Amino acid sequence: MKVLSLLQPWATLVVLGQKRIECRSWQTAHRGPLLIHASARKPTRREKFYFESAPYFGRFVPDMEHLPYGALIGQVTLVDIHSTEWLVPQHQHLFDDIHWPQELAFDDYSPGRFAWHLTDARELPAWLPVKGTLGLWEYNGSFE
Repeated sequence: MKVLSLLQPWATLVVLGQKRIECRSWQTAHRGPLLIHASARKPTRREKFYFESAPYFGRFVPDMEHLPYGALIGQVTLVDIHSTEWLVPQHQHLFDDIHWPQELAFDDYSPGRFAWHLTDARELPAWLPVKGTLGLWEYNGSFE
């Protein structure tokens, strides 16, 4: 199955269904299920302070120390990918199930990027320690 590695706290926000758009500098032809991998990189003290005190982050991630790192943590469905220029602000109204002030706080929607629309977020029953890599990668092991 295809896997996308994300830094924390974004990986957790995606798996919780609170981050429905993941912006990347690249796109893929893949559509369908994706496992979400939380990168092993831990935030700096400055990043930790920011995330724990920023309104949208702190609501869902009150303590960065208790997040999983270096593990498969959930699954989503990649529905579609749009250029950020197409999406923001002209076509946001097409995604009425997305809380846009929160979503815009969670990512970089600058021109030249790609907005991956994710649905059906769910956590795995248990975190599975796995070493990840950049880009989309393949995981052939069991995860349930």
